[in-house]
Amino acid sequence: MVLRFMAQGGGESGYTFNEVLIAMNVIAIGILGYSAGTINVIRGNSASRDYTVAVNLAQDKLEQLKAQTNLVNTNNCPTAGDRDIAATGEPGGVYNRCWVISDSSLGANLKQVTVTASWPGEPNREIVLTTLVYSE
Repeated sequence: MVLRFMAQGGGESGYTFNEVLIAMNVIAIGILGYSAGTINVIRGNSASRDYTVAVNLAQDKLEQLKAQTNLVNTNNCPTAGDRDIAATGEPGGVYNRCWVISDSSLGANLKQVTVTASWPGEPNREIVLTTLVYSE
């Protein structure tokens, strides 16, 4: 009997306050989840950018050293080298770059060149590139 009365249009239509609150909670949880995912994407992009800059800085120094015809054994890691450089290699950044040149056991005129680029983070980050260079 009650159902027939409501079906004939005698009741009010619309959403109850509880239904609106539940819908708002579902939407809020969805937005918070999306926000947390966005923060992780931003952190990942930042870490990727730092890694790419460090690789480019190390590769740039490696190419400079490879262009020299007479390499002398050198070890300026970790305290010497280029300190606090920017992505362009100019002073004023957060990156450090050092290199080691040593005799290679693979040949009399071969030098092993190792370049390390590091930058601050949690924990401190670094990449190491190594190559062999023929030196007269």
